[in-house]
Amino acid sequence: MAKLFTWIGQKIHHHAGAVIAITLVLTAFLALGMPKINFNTSNSMFVADSAKLSQDSKTYAKKFGGEAFVVNLSTQNNQSTVTKSTLAKVADFSQKAEKIAGVYTVTSVVDALNGQLKSTNMASGASSQSSRQLQAAMLQQLTTKQQAKLQQQITGSLNQAQQQQISQYTQSILTAEQKAQMTQATSQGAGGQTAASSAINQLLSPAQQTQVQNYTMGILTKTQTAALSQTVTAMLPKVQQMDTALLKQLIYSQNGKIPSALNQLLPKDGQHLLISVTLKGDAAASRNGARYDQLNQALKTSGLKSGNYHAEIAGSPAIFTDVTAQMGKSMAIMLVAAVILMIFILMLVFPVRRRLLPLLFVLVGLIWTFGIMGWLGIDLTMATMATLPIIIGLGTDFGVQFLNRYEEEFRKDHNVTAATYTTLTNTGPAVGVAVVIMALSFLTMLISKAPLIKGFGITLAIGVAASYLVELALMFATLSYRDRKAIKAKGELKASTESWLSKTLVKYTTWISKHAFPVVAIGLLLGGVGFFFESHLNVETDLIKMIPQDLPSLKRNNQLVKLVGSTTNISYLVSADDVRDKAVLNEINDFSKAEVKKYGSQIQSATSITNALKQSHLLTQSQNTLNHSIQKMPRVLTSTLISSDYKNATISFKISLKLKSDKQLKLMNQIEADAKAQHLPRAMTIAPAGSTAMMLQGIDNMTANHGLIIFAGLAIIFMALLLVYRNFKQALFPVIPIAIVLGLSPMTLSLLGISYNPVTVSLSSLILGIGTEFTILVLERFVEEQRSGRSTLHSLQQAMGSVGQAITVSGLTVIGGFSTLMFVNFPVLKSFGLITVLDTAYALISTLTILPAVIYLFRNRSLDMDQGISQQD
Repeated sequence: MAKLFTWIGQKIHHHAGAVIAITLVLTAFLALGMPKINFNTSNSMFVADSAKLSQDSKTYAKKFGGEAFVVNLSTQNNQSTVTKSTLAKVADFSQKAEKIAGVYTVTSVVDALNGQLKSTNMASGASSQSSRQLQAAMLQQLTTKQQAKLQQQITGSLNQAQQQQISQYTQSILTAEQKAQMTQATSQGAGGQTAASSAINQLLSPAQQTQVQNYTMGILTKTQTAALSQTVTAMLPKVQQMDTALLKQLIYSQNGKIPSALNQLLPKDGQHLLISVTLKGDAAASRNGARYDQLNQALKTSGLKSGNYHAEIAGSPAIFTDVTAQMGKSMAIMLVAAVILMIFILMLVFPVRRRLLPLLFVLVGLIWTFGIMGWLGIDLTMATMATLPIIIGLGTDFGVQFLNRYEEEFRKDHNVTAATYTTLTNTGPAVGVAVVIMALSFLTMLISKAPLIKGFGITLAIGVAASYLVELALMFATLSYRDRKAIKAKGELKASTESWLSKTLVKYTTWISKHAFPVVAIGLLLGGVGFFFESHLNVETDLIKMIPQDLPSLKRNNQLVKLVGSTTNISYLVSADDVRDKAVLNEINDFSKAEVKKYGSQIQSATSITNALKQSHLLTQSQNTLNHSIQKMPRVLTSTLISSDYKNATISFKISLKLKSDKQLKLMNQIEADAKAQHLPRAMTIAPAGSTAMMLQGIDNMTANHGLIIFAGLAIIFMALLLVYRNFKQALFPVIPIAIVLGLSPMTLSLLGISYNPVTVSLSSLILGIGTEFTILVLERFVEEQRSGRSTLHSLQQAMGSVGQAITVSGLTVIGGFSTLMFVNFPVLKSFGLITVLDTAYALISTLTILPAVIYLFRNRSLDMDQGISQQD
């Protein structure tokens, strides 16, 4: 390996300009991939595409739509929204919203009532007290011609007894003058009972006609009333064209109150009106920002954003549109903050020439990293977003190692060629080994079941590899190019002197060596105790709690929750050869009722196609009647309940607002287990699906294989080091300090009251990668010094005085990078930034403390004695 890096050094030194040019060309090409990066804020971050839940959720989204925007409409003076003008504007908005690309369906009280008008008679749903008032209001909505036609139908449906009753009642309300006129008309004509009825009707005043109509309505049979209501309903105009009086009768049909079926659409007794705009299952989330703007424009042009109206858009797509925009702003903040902090740290504690070069070159490494992400189709998530400061810190670290060793060699004789060759021959492989092991430790995240964690690991592996290559190429090309005339410009050079930090580390190493045993014992004790906390940490997967709490869309969504209560529904996909089958429908009905009864404190209600069928008493009808009735139902009522091909249906359980995510997951699994225990009809299945189920499954996926990831990481590091060094002790030494930090990390989380989340759950792999790099670099320099014949203590002092200074600077730059996470507005990243700052500090302290103590404690004492070198050397 040394020969390879010597050859690389020769090529870079002799072709510095070409190396810089080639690197810049590659940078320009990779930069073209950055616009291809997709911002992913969906629940697909938690569940793999190949999982059954993911496949069922795709079917669910395809058949029943995906996430929904929710428009919350109200008036400035909190008056009822149930007016003719308001519903006309709502209908206009719905028509415009349905034309927006990616919209699956639009649902409002207008759509719901129009659907019911087509499929049922409205009066049947009203209470007996308000039924007559509703019928009267409906009759008033009809034209004179429609009323005449309706009167003919009523008259034709009457039996003889009813006709006699009506005749007797009519005569009883006639005046003396009317009776005389009727007797005269009857004596002059013929035609029997029909002629007599016609004569009477012509004599009646409008008030008397109303009396007769009311009396007639009162003596109709249920069959006649139903037929009459159906006829009237068919004659009525669309809801948006009805008079306000009829609208209020239709909607406030439960003794002046809104029925429960419409409460979700008209909360607070109609002071608010909600419009749900459900997106297609395959609608690209990246277009939600444009859809949000189009919906706002449609509200404006429909007159719902001006005058007395106040309309706001909430719902998951609105929230995560804001989140996507906030992610871009946060990355810009992190980048600027990281650069400023890095400059400050490098200027303060890194006493070499051109100390800012590592930071400059790592910015090129960032372009490589995110460009490769774009070309490979790796999404930017809340986790991969956090890689920005991490890569800045680690990439700067690599450059610091190269520059520190180069300056050390260059100051000896001001020979550019020798400094380049020596640095690349020794530090190049050392940092390279550290990068390979670091990348392997990051790639252990592939063991996780959560795609988000896998993407985080892959991005970090790409980032450290790209940063290493860029720092190596540009650092030595730039140094070779700039220092070729250094001998002529001796004013630039300074005598070789030890810095205050180097001297401090040498003294510290000497003290640690004298107290090696207690230092190692205390470290192992703390690490062992820390692992106890690992299994006691909670996991937070509620996406709402991970995003900025001051987002306007989130505030609007919280207001929506206050209006309608819980908006969390766990949905289940029902599959069968034909879900209209009577046995399937009865199973859906029975299963829904049984689960609500069984988990009553956790489930508020269940919604399925059987709710609508039960209202019309259709579940007891024949299969043909069921099929015909379902087929005739308007799609606005069934689009989220039963698929158009009748292969799927849905059951949605509305969950208590107080139920936390982990309890929701447990409930979801219990309901699924109950479904599997049912003796379902042939080919019928009931399985969880949809966005809520995906998010809840993420709870398990996030922590699944976490212990295995830690074990695999330690094993990979040990095996890789054993392969490189072919020495058991040297392979084991770097692992011990990092194992201790792995224990301290969960203990710190517990003490600070921080839960695992999609980002902090990956801390173990991050610690393994960062910490191992520190320990390997110190060990490499220690081995190099021992090979030159120095004692254990002297070798440790030399390694810590040189590399220790560099990794201290590197550690501080990494800490500086991580600390920028605390400047962003994402709670999930703030907590991650805090704990990673502490963990990186632990890794640095453990490297500077535990590693020299372990090396000295398990030193080869006979070798030191054979060399005849005093312990005080």
